[in-house]
Amino acid sequence: MKTLCVAVVVLSLSSVCQPAPLDCEKLLKPLDSNTDLSGTWYFIAFSSGNCLVPLLLNFIFLPSVKVDITPRDKPNIYNATFNIKVSGYCENETSPFIYVNSSAFDIDPNNVPTGGPSELLQSGCSDCLVVKDTDVINIFGFFSKRQTVTAAELREFETQAECLGWSKPQVFDTDHGEKIDVHAE
Repeated sequence: MKTLCVAVVVLSLSSVCQPAPLDCEKLLKPLDSNTDLSGTWYFIAFSSGNCLVPLLLNFIFLPSVKVDITPRDKPNIYNATFNIKVSGYCENETSPFIYVNSSAFDIDPNNVPTGGPSELLQSGCSDCLVVKDTDVINIFGFFSKRQTVTAAELREFETQAECLGWSKPQVFDTDHGEKIDVHAE
């Protein structure tokens, strides 16, 4: 009888100590298609289906990335100007894209989508974007209109990456300082 009581106590404690199951369906839900993407977005962190990609980017290049998104004259079509800073050097590149059905697609000069979609997902952070791109390599990015996010917001993104079975997210550099022209002589 004593053994039975010990077994019941151990089993009940082990079920209490187990982590709650992840609500991956909720965490990986697509973003509302009516969301306005305009504004400045800071690339906070990212994960990948290949664990070497985030480690190499973060530990070798130490990038900071800011994206300015502006609407164009046609509905759902935007320009994204990427401001990338690596080791004190900056580079800017503008790419047009279309946002439809919770996904962003690169577009050609005729505004025709090209390549695979970048799916935008829900976030508990009201001024954040979570982007899942599986076109070339599996990238999962976390953007915010703020240069830094709370620990809870970052934990939610880590849980989303865990739901995908991808690497632990790496946090980007937050130094979005003035541009240093890489083409200056």
